[in-house]
Amino acid sequence: MKKTTKKAIAPVAAPVAVKPAGAPVTTKPPVAAPLLAAAATPTAPVKASPAPAKAPGAVSASPITIEAKIDVGFGNNLFVRGQGAGLSWDHGIPLECVDSKTWRLTVPAKDKLQFKLLINDTVWAKGEDVVAAPGKRVEVVPAF
Repeated sequence: MKKTTKKAIAPVAAPVAVKPAGAPVTTKPPVAAPLLAAAATPTAPVKASPAPAKAPGAVSASPITIEAKIDVGFGNNLFVRGQGAGLSWDHGIPLECVDSKTWRLTVPAKDKLQFKLLINDTVWAKGEDVVAAPGKRVEVVPAF
């Protein structure tokens, strides 16, 4: 059996840079407090920057509220399809049932909104499309 011995390895010091004679001596700024102390110190709250100024003639989004007065029957839902404010003629957005005869949807809009209501996103309301302007509340009584 062979015996092995472990030798202690001494730590090696980092090499020291030697400046040539006559070179300017620079001093380093004091080292900041340790990271643990910095993490424990509370930081000042971040303030939100002010909103950017609006360009002359710029239009901000104002809500359009669509309110439909209709009882669509238990288990049915009312949807809206259209153009503008994120609406599409291909897929409807459900309105919120406020009570048994009131359905509501509020959307931010910069331009006019053209829309039509549907029951269960399949049965279209009769009549022409409805047009609403930004900042307005439109109440409709659709017929199916």
